[in-house]
Amino acid sequence: MSSVTIYSAVMVDDGAPLSLHEMACFCEQHSDWVVTLVREGLVCVERNVVVTETSPEEWLFASAAAARARQIARVQRDFDVNLDAAALMVDLMNEVRELRAQLEVYQK
Repeated sequence: MSSVTIYSAVMVDDGAPLSLHEMACFCEQHSDWVVTLVREGLVCVERNVVVTETSPEEWLFASAAAARARQIARVQRDFDVNLDAAALMVDLMNEVRELRAQLEVYQK
């Protein structure tokens, strides 16, 4: 018996930002989780949206925010840590990645 695996993809770019609900689905989390990320300053909404003056349903998220939120969700799930620890781990992984890229340029 053969099995079939179905994959789905979501195209995210700065020209087509995600809504709160789309961001939650993209990260496989609840909308409250995304609201917490924004309120804690771990993920930013689009520049032209003022968080304190708009309801979460009006927020829009750029591709960079979506990628960061998804990384945080994955780290939180994989390592069973709280949001702050997951965000710190993501920051450190990104910093290591940037330093390695700089090192490669320097070694050439």
